[in-house]
Amino acid sequence: MDVFRQIFDWLGNALNDILGWILFVLPDSPFKLLSMSPIEPYLPYINYFIDIKFIVDTLVAWVTCIGVYYGYQVILRWIKAIN
Repeated sequence: MDVFRQIFDWLGNALNDILGWILFVLPDSPFKLLSMSPIEPYLPYINYFIDIKFIVDTLVAWVTCIGVYYGYQVILRWIKAIN
């Protein structure tokens, strides 16, 4: 019984290390970029008419998703998983 516990502990630690490494490699949130821009003090006045922050945040999220999709598609084609 103790052998199985050691095996499961080892697998759990290995999975934890792998997931920690993956999260470390991922970039920070793209939504923080707008809060450091030079137009940030004027956004409340501009947003009264046009919600620029929402548009930029949505565009950044959409482009990121499309980029990840095409990235995975290229990787899958390299390993011949898809045509």
